[in-house]
Amino acid sequence: MILLDSNGFISEIEKKLVPIAPIVEFAINKQMGEVGASREYMTPEQAIEFIGKMTAALELFLGHNGAAESRKFMMSMLRKYAPDYFEDHSLI
Repeated sequence: MILLDSNGFISEIEKKLVPIAPIVEFAINKQMGEVGASREYMTPEQAIEFIGKMTAALELFLGHNGAAESRKFMMSMLRKYAPDYFEDHSLI
């Protein structure tokens, strides 16, 4: 089983995105709930689903370009916090 440091992953996302639009904190918590994850436990597969849902939600707050840029950032954080997942799935 491939592990993800979900607390580190979510913390990095909050650090970057919440200052841009404070409502993003609510969106993060909502999307974690929708994928059945938490700050304490999230699989890399749930993280991929979370990133997709967050990208869609961020389009409302940041527009298409801002959401796309945020998606790139979230994927880089997933790569940082679950490097084995990227290697095993040839996502690098």
